[in-house]
Amino acid sequence: MRSRVLVRSFALFSLLCGCGRGSYDPTEHLRPSPPPEALPENVDFELRAEFEGPCTARATIDVNLGHTPEAFVRAAHCQIHGAEPSAELVATLSEDLRTREWVRRIDVVRGLCDAAGKNCPLLYSDPWKHQVLLTTPCVRKTQRDVGAVLMFFSECPGGVNCDLDWANTHASGMDSPHRLYAFGAATEGYYHPDNAGFWKRELYDARWAGLQFLLVNTYGPDLGRLGRLSEALTDIGGGIRIAFLDDTWSWGRAQQPPPWNVAPNLADAEAAAQVIYQAKWKPFFEAIAREHWYLVEERPFIYFYNAGTLKPLSVAAGVVARLKELFAADFGVEPFVAVDRAFFLDPGMPAVADSQFIWDTFGDEDSHFNLKGVTHDHFMVKWDSIGRDRPGDLANASDRLVKGPKLLQEALESSAASDLAVFATWNDLGEGTGIHRNYDYYHQGQWLTPHAFMSTLRAAQCEP
Repeated sequence: MRSRVLVRSFALFSLLCGCGRGSYDPTEHLRPSPPPEALPENVDFELRAEFEGPCTARATIDVNLGHTPEAFVRAAHCQIHGAEPSAELVATLSEDLRTREWVRRIDVVRGLCDAAGKNCPLLYSDPWKHQVLLTTPCVRKTQRDVGAVLMFFSECPGGVNCDLDWANTHASGMDSPHRLYAFGAATEGYYHPDNAGFWKRELYDARWAGLQFLLVNTYGPDLGRLGRLSEALTDIGGGIRIAFLDDTWSWGRAQQPPPWNVAPNLADAEAAAQVIYQAKWKPFFEAIAREHWYLVEERPFIYFYNAGTLKPLSVAAGVVARLKELFAADFGVEPFVAVDRAFFLDPGMPAVADSQFIWDTFGDEDSHFNLKGVTHDHFMVKWDSIGRDRPGDLANASDRLVKGPKLLQEALESSAASDLAVFATWNDLGEGTGIHRNYDYYHQGQWLTPHAFMSTLRAAQCEP
């Protein structure tokens, strides 16, 4: 059963269930996008005109219609009921949106739909007049290197990690091609890793935000997509480096092709290291030109993440040690390997790992380590996985929702003296951890600009 977060608001809904019909399109007031050659560059984002349209019911509800809480509540109610909301309802829901962290626009819409006894299909229009190309170079002002985990499994439209209702914030190019993801002769493209334009835009935006590197979150069966990343790196002329996050989730899953369908046994260090290295570590670094590698102390940077698939954890150190040896034999340099805290169940891991990290930092422990002379911080600063974990549910006060930039600001301040800070993640839509470009960040009753989190990073890393 769905949680009823807005109980005190829903008590009013029984008075407001009259429904109307009409042909009004709530996006008719939106100005058309500029032609491809006019896509603006390095200018301010501007909101479209506020919704003041007629109060008409629709079969599909635009969650992003209306900028202020009051205009949004009216737009949502009109689309669902075809009738004006009461002043009391508008005031109550608007106050919730401004003051209650867990109340999101989608919760208000779904609550109104529930009260009306309707199953409402949803859409998410872009509230901004235009998306903006961000290319101004970052003139660095800090010694700290900052990076973020880059996911590349959003197979849009409609594929893995690309259900619009699964994510609470949305990237352009999810449901239709967008000019942001143009590449080569193609003037537009989808938010999809088989499109080099996807990689190009993420690289450009990360570079603009002041990141030194992206940790590419690699499962293994997806290695073939790295060719598109290489194309994009060449196209933008570098300026941002690539590190490797070995996400071990794919091992031991019957639906995966060999060798991923059988999980290596860490108790056999040599066999496990050989299969992990040959299947994953080696092809990753062969796919990325050496000049694009991100280095820590002149050594390529690797994150070794625990997804619960590689066991036993108590003997992981021998595998990591052998992986480093195999890498050095082929590439002539030993990698700098940061190891997930879970693998430190092996008492030998501190002697083998170069650093460590705690992935989920919403617990009681900070991920701040100095294992071998490199101060390394890891942060998770944003979270909303309700759409993924409980599809269709309303958020409630016990949900771990983090929508605004406060934790990002605090993380940048606390890590100012560190050598290295990593954010998880740059762009995971399903977990809601992304701090990349999104067009519908909404916090404390107002839209945040599509580059709000990126701007916070840039302010910390770059000269004005």
